[in-house]
Amino acid sequence: MDGGWSSPAGNKRRVMVLTDSRRVSNGALEWTLHHALLEHDELILLHLGSATPRRSSSPPSMISSFLCRPSSAVSPIGAENGEGKAELNFLHAMRAKCEAEQPKVKVLIQRAEIEGNDKAATILAQAKLLLVDLLVIGQRRSSAILCG
Repeated sequence: MDGGWSSPAGNKRRVMVLTDSRRVSNGALEWTLHHALLEHDELILLHLGSATPRRSSSPPSMISSFLCRPSSAVSPIGAENGEGKAELNFLHAMRAKCEAEQPKVKVLIQRAEIEGNDKAATILAQAKLLLVDLLVIGQRRSSAILCG
């Protein structure tokens, strides 16, 4: 048996893994590849991004916001060129790893924008929208030294 994650005969399942460049995300992906996927399942790598581009910590003055156009360094396009390229690299590396370890599994990359601070609602909305059967999210572990 496959640990209780069986699907009706002939039906593929959709498994979603929340991905980012942290180690817990890689652990979640490893667990999924080795314990949760069947041969013809579909794997969705979900990456969350901020809906609003990050700007400098000081708020713009009223006059400068009306008179000055933002430079390309703080525009969404400028942010995508630097941060977005690194994001794209690790997502494609994760996809390549999945395809190497599970060649019969279809791997998709899905990006979702977070508005506000409600990551959980965004994740669940994407899971419902994409009709996901299993959602895998990495968990940080506290240090054994601190636990005593």
